[in-house]
Amino acid sequence: MEFAILAPALLALVAGGIFYSRWFTVASQTQNLASDGARAAVAGLDDDERRQIVDGLMTGAVVTVPLEKGSTRTWQVSRDGDLYSVSVTTVLPDYDLAKLVPMPDRNVTRAAVVIIPEPAS
Repeated sequence: MEFAILAPALLALVAGGIFYSRWFTVASQTQNLASDGARAAVAGLDDDERRQIVDGLMTGAVVTVPLEKGSTRTWQVSRDGDLYSVSVTTVLPDYDLAKLVPMPDRNVTRAAVVIIPEPAS
């Protein structure tokens, strides 16, 4: 009888641990991709070359997370003066088990900004 009362709470606790750890792992990897893209963009000579570098890095990035199958990843680059930013968004799939536990947003967006030095004259 006691197990029947406690089982749903224990199941929700375990599911919450699994899904939140997955979310934090994806958030960390998304931030790392944004940071890597911004750092790599510094090597470009102009904005077109920087975009090609970032696109090549993002399409070549193989990031696997347990339970992440079905997720999508998009990125955007922008420049504002000497600041160059790379924003990466990972959209996680919706799992039915996640209805047991309130979850953070499925869209995990992280950004990184670097200063592009002026070319030497």
